[in-house]
This record gives sequence, structure tokens and C-alpha cells, in this order.
Amino acid sequence: MLFIEVFAPQGALGAERRALLAKRLVELDDGVNRGEYHPESVEQNSRAYTQVVVHEPLTWVAGEHTVDADWPRRYAVRVRIPSPWVKEVAGEFVERYNRIVATTVRDVLGAGDEPQVWVEVHGVREGTLGLDGRVMGAEAISQLFTGTWRESVAGRGPVAGPEPGTVHCPVCSMVVTLDDSAITLEYAGDVYGYCSKHCRRAHAEELGVAVPA
Repeated sequence: MLFIEVFAPQGALGAERRALLAKRLVELDDGVNRGEYHPESVEQNSRAYTQVVVHEPLTWVAGEHTVDADWPRRYAVRVRIPSPWVKEVAGEFVERYNRIVATTVRDVLGAGDEPQVWVEVHGVREGTLGLDGRVMGAEAISQLFTGTWRESVAGRGPVAGPEPGTVHCPVCSMVVTLDDSAITLEYAGDVYGYCSKHCRRAHAEELGVAVPA
């Protein structure tokens, strides 16, 4: 589950642009083609459990400026995710959320002005997130996003990626290049590739094998 808060200058965006900004944040759509591929089930579940709230504070002061429709340059984004994910995704989230906000709001600024986007990624401690009255850790939340995919590939061995020398991560479906830097696990004569050590640990536990150091 991702919870994203955006702080925008009061009166600067209007309802239509606020909705567009929220939609792009939910979809993590920063307009950059990274060659990523996720099955539709993963995409749908990720969107379903991502929440965006756009705030327009009545009072917001940044240095010598009052942030409002007369000075609409400053934006702030606060992202809350399970703490075990922070180290692996914080840098990517800072870059991508910055680009999403900047490209969505740029045309409300004056000629030559650029938006200033402050992004914070906060880890939420294990045991302090819940859904429908049930406390959920990072692995349970990952299952919400990827459970359908994981069930579909269970027992199939490594799933080939779109290019030679690539495979899909069996946990989250990310495409992994099997080079010297890849995070891998050998099992029953097969080599699996993972997007992160977190995914490798989760898959190793599913297979009932020791997690590599």
C-alpha cells in the first residue's frame, strides 16, 4: 500500500489538473519509457492499493515567499511505504514523483519559471500498517500487488523475459537481466533472477530453501 500526499499552492491548479496529477501519481506515469513490463494483474493491484490526497494549505510560507496562486512554484510530496522497501525504491521514487509533479504543473507557471518539488519518502514500521482491520507487513502487502502473478508462475521455473538473457522476477514480474550484477538464486538446476533482495528472500521462503547471504 502506498499513501501519497501532495501539497500544492492554494488555487493554482484547479480541479481538473489536481485530478490529472493524482491519476499520474497513482499510475507512476512520468512519461519515461524504461522498457518495464508488468502483467495487467500487477498493474491493476498496484493502482488499487495506491492512494493520493492533494492538499492546498491555507497558509504555506517558504522562505520569503507565501506559496499560493501568486507564487505557485513550490510543491511537496510525501510518500509512505513499508520500511523494508525504502532503501531499494526511495531514489527511484524521488526522481519519478519529482518528474510527474513538475511536468503536470509546469504550464501554470510564468514564462521561464520552473516548479520546485520537494519529495520525502517515509518508511512505515512493520506492524503499523493495516487493511480491513488486519495488520499487514511488507510481504503481505507485496502479496496484494503480486499474488495473482506469483500463483500463475509457481512451479514453472524461470519465466523468460522479452529479450535474450532476461527473466521475469517470480515475485513482482520485473524484467531482470542475468548479468554479473544480477540478484539470483539457483534452484533445481535453474537460475532465477530478482529485482531486489527482498523479492529473492520472499521466493526462497516459498521454495523452502536457504536465503543467500
